[in-house]
Amino acid sequence: MNKKIWAFLLVLLLLFPIFGCKKTSVQPSEGLLGTWKDASGLTEYQFESGGKLKLKALNVGSFRGTYRMDGDRITIHYRVLGKDVDDTYTFRLEGNTLYLDNNEFTRRK
Repeated sequence: MNKKIWAFLLVLLLLFPIFGCKKTSVQPSEGLLGTWKDASGLTEYQFESGGKLKLKALNVGSFRGTYRMDGDRITIHYRVLGKDVDDTYTFRLEGNTLYLDNNEFTRRK
């Protein structure tokens, strides 16, 4: 009986690190960080940590803004020509490809 108790305690001791460790996972926003450009070269998003972004559009200028993620939705906020703009998209990441609704963006190196 004493051997069974010791064996049980030994098994618990060996399994403790597996169940006691806190799992870490990469947040979707971490994979989003970086610069993304569409195939036509007209739009570029630079996602930064802390929910900040820089948007370059139509080779006419760049705009500072913010982004907020909620599940598979992303809301991008920026100001252009004195007007606040909020764009909300369904997004997904597949390797070095970002989809905002059906618009495809490739990660720049």
